Amino acid sequence: MLKYRRGPESDPFYSLYQSPGWLTDYDPPRPFPFWLNLELTNRCQLDCFFCSRQTSRRPLGEMRFDTLRLIVEEASQHQGCGLRLTGWGEPLLYPDIAPAVALIKSAGLPLKIYTNGLALTPELMDSFIAAGLDDLQFSMQGLTPAQYEFNRRRSSYPRFRAAVEMAAQRRGTGSRPFLSLLTSVLADEAQAADPEAFTSDWLTWLDKVAIDLTNLNFVQEVERVRPFLSRQSPGLSRGPCVDVFLALEVKYDGLIQFCGQDANGLPEHSLGRVGETSLAEAWRSPKMNEQRQRVGRDLGHAALSVCRNCCHNTTKYDLFKVKK
Repeated sequence: MLKYRRGPESDPFYSLYQSPGWLTDYDPPRPFPFWLNLELTNRCQLDCFFCSRQTSRRPLGEMRFDTLRLIVEEASQHQGCGLRLTGWGEPLLYPDIAPAVALIKSAGLPLKIYTNGLALTPELMDSFIAAGLDDLQFSMQGLTPAQYEFNRRRSSYPRFRAAVEMAAQRRGTGSRPFLSLLTSVLADEAQAADPEAFTSDWLTWLDKVAIDLTNLNFVQEVERVRPFLSRQSPGLSRGPCVDVFLALEVKYDGLIQFCGQDANGLPEHSLGRVGETSLAEAWRSPKMNEQRQRVGRDLGHAALSVCRNCCHNTTKYDLFKVKK
C-alpha cells in the first residue's frame, strides 16, 4: 500500500522510477546502477524484532570519509545514479553525517536517507534542508503505538512521533527534503488495525506513506521470531530478483556487494572493495552478471545463503513498475 499527499509526481525520484529498466530485467544492464546503497555505519541504538543485525557477526564501525569521497567522485560521473544511506545501521549515528550529506549534494547526486528518526535533531534537520537533501524516509513498524514498541525494541512511539513532527515543522512550506514513511506489519497486526486511518493520520505531516508486510525470512532461526513464522509466511513465493538490475551495496568498510540482505559481508555476495575495484567494474563484472542470471531470471535462489531465504512479496512499488 502506497499513498502520496500530492500524487506520485511529487516524489523526487519519480523520473528515476519511470526510467527504462526500472523493476524489470533490463538486458543489457545499465552501464551504472540506478542506486548505490551506502552503509555509513552498522551501529544502531535499537534491537528490532525483524532485523538481521541480531544474527550479524561483523564488528561495528564507520565508513572512512575518504572512502565516501571515492564513491561520490565515481558516482558523479554517471548521470541518473542516486545514493541511498541505509544498510545495517542507523545513518544518523554516523559522526560526520552532516558533512557527508553536504558532500553528496555538492556533487549533484540525488540522495535519500533511511532513518529510524531517533537521532534526528533540529540542528541536523536544518543542515539537511540547507544541503538540499532530496528524501528523508522514516522507518517504522506496526500501525499502532503498541505494535511499534513491540517491533522496535529500545524505542518509544512518542519519541518517534515527535521526531517526525519536528522534521515536518522545520521544513515548513518547503518541498525538500521530501518526507516519507515506510512501515511494515506482522500478519496479526494487519488484522487488528486500520491502514486507511493510519495513512490519513501520517499524511497530515508527511508526503508519502507506504505499508508493507514484515519479512521474517532472514531471521527465522531467531528464537523470539519462530512463533510468528507460520502466520507470516503463507502465500509468499519466490520471484525474479529485481535488485540485481537496480543497485549495488557498499558496506562501511568499502566492501561492494550485490545483495543488501547480507548482514555479515560474506565473500559469496562480494564483488570487490572501494579503492581496489571501481563500482562500474563491479557492476559489469562476470560475477554480477552470473547473479543476474541466477536469481533475476532462473530463480536459482537456493545456491546462495541469503537468496534462498528471499521472497519478493511487496506490492508497494507496483505503481511505478515499467511495462516491458
